[in-house]
Amino acid sequence: MSIQNTNLGWILASRRRGASHCQNDIPCQDAYAVDTKTVADKICLALAVADGHGDEQHDLSEHGAKIAVRVAIKELMAFFDNFYCQENSLSLLNNNFRQHFPRHIGRIWRDTVLQDAATRSLPIPNDDIYKLIRRYGTTLLVALILPERLLLGQIGDGDILRLYPNGGIDRPLIQDVELIGNYTYSLSSPQAYKLWQTATLGRMAGEALLLATDGLSNAFIDDTQFHTFARTLLTRISEFGIKSVDSALGYWLDDYSERSTGDDITLLIFNELCTNYPVTNYAN
Repeated sequence: MSIQNTNLGWILASRRRGASHCQNDIPCQDAYAVDTKTVADKICLALAVADGHGDEQHDLSEHGAKIAVRVAIKELMAFFDNFYCQENSLSLLNNNFRQHFPRHIGRIWRDTVLQDAATRSLPIPNDDIYKLIRRYGTTLLVALILPERLLLGQIGDGDILRLYPNGGIDRPLIQDVELIGNYTYSLSSPQAYKLWQTATLGRMAGEALLLATDGLSNAFIDDTQFHTFARTLLTRISEFGIKSVDSALGYWLDDYSERSTGDDITLLIFNELCTNYPVTNYAN
């Protein structure tokens, strides 16, 4: 669990090993990363959440997820530098994110996966390189937050929610309705760039942003209950302070996992509303 203060607002993060993973001595296969950057008068905040698939075909997905969030943050910052800071063009940033980020991040993730495989002395088959890459399969959610803009991207399952001060909630990216059961799109899929969803949106004053692996939403009966949890989380932050919520959040997520699918749960929530609450920065 951790709290991070930035010039754009607070980030509350929690990554929890699922109940079934604890019982079966399986490592947590989720990962997240956060970074912020200021160049002259321009500022951004980058968030990334990944969920390794974790089955027998994806036995290295824990590492695939860690690689995914690491390279995602690096490339989001590069897009911020190249198209927003140097070119001073929000439209260039928007267009290049939508058109090129999915292909770019997929290529870099695959290259990094192959480098990781080499360090582990894993055989790399020339005839079916995707068989190796599939072992690292993972989903990925990303957000680049600017003072006036949100750039969002997603491949595979998981949830990105916008939460507004009036209590409204919006899911800016459409869920994959074609997939059946527990199947999901993956960074390891051939031509994975075609499976991304992206959005570039204007920010609303006071809105919060939530990114979570599907272990969280699957802990609830339906989206209504999931959205109620998200709203309640913000209410508790407003009433009791972000440090108090952080101290309890891990226990709540562990309980949700134990009472539902037993899956790992990772949650990031960005909220500019709680910037006035006096807390001390810390991270585990």
